[in-house]
Amino acid sequence: MKYLLNAIEMKEVDNNTIEEIGIPSMVLMERAALSVAQEVAKHIVSAQPVLCICGCGNNGADGLAVARILKEKEIPVEIYIPVFSNNPSKEWTTQLQIIKKLSIPVINNPKFSEYTVLVDAIFGVGLNREVAGEYKSCIEAMNQSKIPIMAIDIPSGLDSSTGKILGVAVWAKWTVTFGALKIGLLLYPGAEFCGEVIQKDVGFPKEVIERVCPCAFTYELSDLKRIPIRKPYSNKGTYGKVLLVAGSKNMAGAAYLAARASYATGAGLVKIVTCEENRVILQSSLPEAIMACYYKENWKEILESALEWADVIAVGPGLGMEEVSIAIVENILSYGTIQKEKTIILDADALNILSKKKERLQTLKRNSIITPHLGEMARLTGKTIEKIQDTFIQTAQNFIEKYEGICVLKDARTIVSGLEKGKFFINSSGNNGMATAGAGDVLTGIISGLCAMKLDNQTAACLGVYIHGLAGDMARKEKGAYAMGAKDIITGLEKVFYELDKNSSLI
Repeated sequence: MKYLLNAIEMKEVDNNTIEEIGIPSMVLMERAALSVAQEVAKHIVSAQPVLCICGCGNNGADGLAVARILKEKEIPVEIYIPVFSNNPSKEWTTQLQIIKKLSIPVINNPKFSEYTVLVDAIFGVGLNREVAGEYKSCIEAMNQSKIPIMAIDIPSGLDSSTGKILGVAVWAKWTVTFGALKIGLLLYPGAEFCGEVIQKDVGFPKEVIERVCPCAFTYELSDLKRIPIRKPYSNKGTYGKVLLVAGSKNMAGAAYLAARASYATGAGLVKIVTCEENRVILQSSLPEAIMACYYKENWKEILESALEWADVIAVGPGLGMEEVSIAIVENILSYGTIQKEKTIILDADALNILSKKKERLQTLKRNSIITPHLGEMARLTGKTIEKIQDTFIQTAQNFIEKYEGICVLKDARTIVSGLEKGKFFINSSGNNGMATAGAGDVLTGIISGLCAMKLDNQTAACLGVYIHGLAGDMARKEKGAYAMGAKDIITGLEKVFYELDKNSSLI
């Protein structure tokens, strides 16, 4: 697990490291500058000099130190300071004095296209205002130069807590960030401006970061150890029973994708409750699934029997908005208020039905997991998609504070809210090839399978999103972003679990 810090948390980590632990600011700065200079040295493609563009705060001081270290490496380097401040940081003043003694050129009006690499050291993680004036003109000129840019800690102009662009921001090819990842490096639109993110340890103690208790976190490969181990002495019942209420006439595909993904994740048994018209296609394409098909006249009898059978209930993929679909969703919600030990996952049309009957949102309980994409969340909340994008984290958190359960708000960076108070997960796996029909149905199947194996809802939601992204990354390697589809994500899922089984040290 990796912590993700906002600007306030990062400042607290910085202050605690310096004031409580006693590591001097200049020591941290020296290590940060050294790590950046080492990365710059890897990417020099001509005899032209490197240009460090520096503000007058500690980010700018980092840039001045980078210039000094590059000179020590006999790499030609110059410095540009767009605006001289009347109130520079103490560290910046010290670094500038050193620069002058070493006769490193500080120039005016540079032509950015004449350099091999630009080092962005204008603003750090504390920026919280719109970029304007000379700074804005400078950043625009840097971007227009087409010369590769390496950003120190975060691209200048990016809000480190939200990923928002504060008027204008540096388009970096690489971002070297220190101590911990910042939220703004992962969330869009900021993530597009960061290029390759390189995380460096510069001396912030782990216990200091943990003591700050950051709100956000993400998963990494070592977190796959959270998946329950398959026991030598076990049977299909050991790994849980998933009930998938999905599909409608001419919409069997969603049920197939979700069910197959649930099996590929490791669920022991999957039963599909769907309309009678889907029986033949689903039985022929997924014979291992148990079928419970209904007509309009007997859906309640079929459903209620299946609900009693299940350990985990997922409802919505391809379900449609017909009268019988609405009745099924309402029945499951009523069942969920009674059987609180059973996880109920609501996706796709189940959410669309809820948006038409918002009073039923009050029936969501702690055993619920909802998985809306932006459009579905807009219908649930009455907000525009643009407003949700602008308040992405807050929208998910406010929804769960008002209702209950876990919210998996899907986007290019899916977040999971409804964990410990104020905590949230931001996914860091996956790619744009996953923007394809059926990908959400696969996610529903993965989360269902993990819940069936007795993972708690919080872990199942976060881990399910992460594994879904890993599966998409596997699919992209095979098919490419343009050609991959939902079935390819399932194939990628199978490869993820194959690698996990083969390399059992991960778990």
